[in-house]
Amino acid sequence: MLFPSSVLSRALSRPIISRPIISRPIISRPLISRCALPLSRPLSSASSLPAPLLDPALLLSRLSSLAPAISSSLRSDGYYTAEPILPPPVIRAMRAQSIALRAEGRFEASYSEAIGPDGAKRRFDKEGVFACEPDGGDYETAPDLLAYMSTVITELPPLLEGCGISGAAFNAKLAVTSPGGSVYPLHVDNPEGVAAGDTRKLTAIVYLNPDRGDGDGGELRLHMPGGATLDLPPEGGRLVLFWSDDVPHEVLPTAVGGEGEEFDRYALTIWLPTDELERLHEPDSKWAGLR
Repeated sequence: MLFPSSVLSRALSRPIISRPIISRPIISRPLISRCALPLSRPLSSASSLPAPLLDPALLLSRLSSLAPAISSSLRSDGYYTAEPILPPPVIRAMRAQSIALRAEGRFEASYSEAIGPDGAKRRFDKEGVFACEPDGGDYETAPDLLAYMSTVITELPPLLEGCGISGAAFNAKLAVTSPGGSVYPLHVDNPEGVAAGDTRKLTAIVYLNPDRGDGDGGELRLHMPGGATLDLPPEGGRLVLFWSDDVPHEVLPTAVGGEGEEFDRYALTIWLPTDELERLHEPDSKWAGLR
């Protein structure tokens, strides 16, 4: 199986954007979504690395074939979605590896901070939401997760012509939303941009829920200009991309009546920045009034 370990090592040695992941709701006061995360750790010795099921060459071929449609849709609509981006066995492997990372204690409870008019912060725990930042030290447990991240981080930016996406840095989060009605509030991923040192431009999510059924909830709701909304089920293998600095979104309640880890909603998010800072929060953007 073709696997560019050198590419993986190179991608994971790049600086990770270590700022807290900022989420500002477009209703009420700003929220700063946080998760207590460890620092990046080095990749394990290449001689001991397990081989992933994921074939990076096939994923690159898939991304290359989709790239023109992704670029066009981002420029015209602000988002793009396709399903599935990965074959079912790989999605199942990535979900199993996510569960294994959670069993190792790599996940922490997520919480938000509301900033009041006086600038004081108050913490609000996000019940049922946990997250971690996978890094090179997780490769032995989660080779497919890391192979996917490496391929997207190194190969996707140059494929998206005219979008101004850079592969110079990245930030990633693996999140699980438990059943019982857990939600993510309405927010924009990068609301402050350069003022906060945040250059994230593109949000890329892949969902790891191969057995999701009707009624399991957890849809990603994108808010569009004119008041329209678009609900995207988090089905296994679905890829969703949208502008981090523009598109308001939320996660609808997960499996209100469900119990058990089979109802857990797993999502792997990669944020990619732009080096063209004038692209952030363009004043004539169709989403400017929604941020």
